[in-house]
Amino acid sequence: MTANKTKNMKKRSIMSTLFLPYTALFIAVILAFTVHTVFSETGKIKVNAFSSLQNNAAMIMGSFDSVIHDLDTVSQNIIYSNLIKEKFGIYINYQDNTLSSDEIYENINNTKILFDLIIAMIGPNSPADQTYLYSLDYGKFGVGLDNHATKERVSDKDWCSKVVEAKGKKFIYCDKDDTLGRFYSYSGDNYFVSLCRLYYSPLNVPQGIVEVKKSFKSIANTVNTFNSPYQEDVYIFSPEGKTIYTTDSSGTPDSYYKLIQTQQGKPIRSSGVNPIYLKSENKYIIFSSSDYTGFTTALVIDNRMLMQPVHQYLNTAFILLFTVMLITVMVSYLISRRIANPLYKIYHQVRAFQLTGEEKDTTEFEDMEIGITEVNTLYQALLKMQRKARKSMERELQLQNSDMQSKMLALQAQMNPHFLYNSLATIQAMADENMNSQIILMCQTISRILRYISSDSEQLVLLKDELAHTRDYLECMKVRYCDSLQFEFDIPEKMHQVRLPKLCLQLIVENAIKYSTKSSPPWNVKILGIMTNTYWELQIRDNGPGFSSEDLEKLQDQINLIEKNGVLPNLEIDGMGLMNIYIRFKILYHGNHIFRLSNNVPHGAIVVIGGMIP
Repeated sequence: MTANKTKNMKKRSIMSTLFLPYTALFIAVILAFTVHTVFSETGKIKVNAFSSLQNNAAMIMGSFDSVIHDLDTVSQNIIYSNLIKEKFGIYINYQDNTLSSDEIYENINNTKILFDLIIAMIGPNSPADQTYLYSLDYGKFGVGLDNHATKERVSDKDWCSKVVEAKGKKFIYCDKDDTLGRFYSYSGDNYFVSLCRLYYSPLNVPQGIVEVKKSFKSIANTVNTFNSPYQEDVYIFSPEGKTIYTTDSSGTPDSYYKLIQTQQGKPIRSSGVNPIYLKSENKYIIFSSSDYTGFTTALVIDNRMLMQPVHQYLNTAFILLFTVMLITVMVSYLISRRIANPLYKIYHQVRAFQLTGEEKDTTEFEDMEIGITEVNTLYQALLKMQRKARKSMERELQLQNSDMQSKMLALQAQMNPHFLYNSLATIQAMADENMNSQIILMCQTISRILRYISSDSEQLVLLKDELAHTRDYLECMKVRYCDSLQFEFDIPEKMHQVRLPKLCLQLIVENAIKYSTKSSPPWNVKILGIMTNTYWELQIRDNGPGFSSEDLEKLQDQINLIEKNGVLPNLEIDGMGLMNIYIRFKILYHGNHIFRLSNNVPHGAIVVIGGMIP
């Protein structure tokens, strides 16, 4: 169970093991902190925006209250001035009678004094643009933009009854006044806010009405002084819900006022901001009401404009987050590489190191100094282990080489007894027939064969020597089988200096003849040589029954097992089979060999041996 789990475990490099988890951890912490900060700060930005808009609404409302307060002050100054009321009474009386020349003079003088008195009450700062004194019966006296006196009846005014019902309290209304508007050069300046009061005689009898008027231009100028980034629309509503001023002509002020009236019955939130959200229009209404006048100022802002600072903050936050994450990745990478680089060097040296092989293929560990104490200690211990392993392996290879040499000599010394028996029987038969020349040739051939087999030469011999030995063997076999055996050599001259394991070619040919003679003659054996710039190979072909599928599968399984495990079985002295030849090629060519088994078409077997050219 544990072995399967270990086998299925995903392998990762030291760099990825260090870099990925810690980078992910750092990024997760930074991301969590950033998300928390973003949500916290965006909420604050939105609350601050509402607070700023609420302050704007309150300031506009305060500016309106200031205008009303100034008008109220002017109206009260006039009402509590007995001299003004006396002069206005005289002025009204003169209007009702036919005047003599003296009375006309007195009326003019009285009118001038009344005018000067009202001008003095208004003061130099001009808190009011126009002042009207109305008699309850008829007639009005104007001071300001319009300095005319008329016999206009105050009872004809729409607001007269409401002023009378107020019994001396202030009454405010806003409306157009084309008479006063013509004194302004800009269109839209004919809107005025008016404050009216009923005043009484010393005997507490209603005597007349004072109306003080101020252009809405001053209030509009106050609205324009706010350089708000939200581009909100401003509405001012009267206590009756009438829109007396707005900067937007496309809105629905009546519905806004109803919502405000509904909201005013609810408690104010702890933040001090009490916006109304219109989901259908994606807008917010922020309002401020005045206890002094009863008027309400409302700011209507599109949610998209309100969220612009939030979006700007988010963009800045995400750019900063990306920068911090990029720096974190770079720092994490540098730290991981600082730790992983020494381990990579050790890994590549261990991977390239070979205990066996030719001297040029083996790799010694470099004696390098590593900056990390623990890794440096580990590497120094690995160097010592490598040197000890190399020495131990060299001793083991010497022992194995000695053992292999002994077995090779034993194999070379071994002779197939059937070959000798058959050769002696053939010589005897030729002697009975007085074939002296053939006997001499046969004896010379066998002598060369025995001398070649028993010679204590190197394990690798020249191909030309192996071909000569194989040809001697085939000549002996031809004497035995006569014309039933045919053989052919097709070897390029440049291949003669190739070196191969001794007796391999003759043994493959012997094996081919052995199995071919189980079928009907003639028996053909062909040895074909191929050589390129990178490899050489010999193909031994026969026309026998070939390999059975079971034999081919068994031989291939043995070869695959050796290639997979890298473990070579011992050479067998009792029987030099094809596997012995494969093992010898693999050992002597250090794995750079060629060995293939297949069947010929239409029948026969093919054995291919060879090696790579260094």
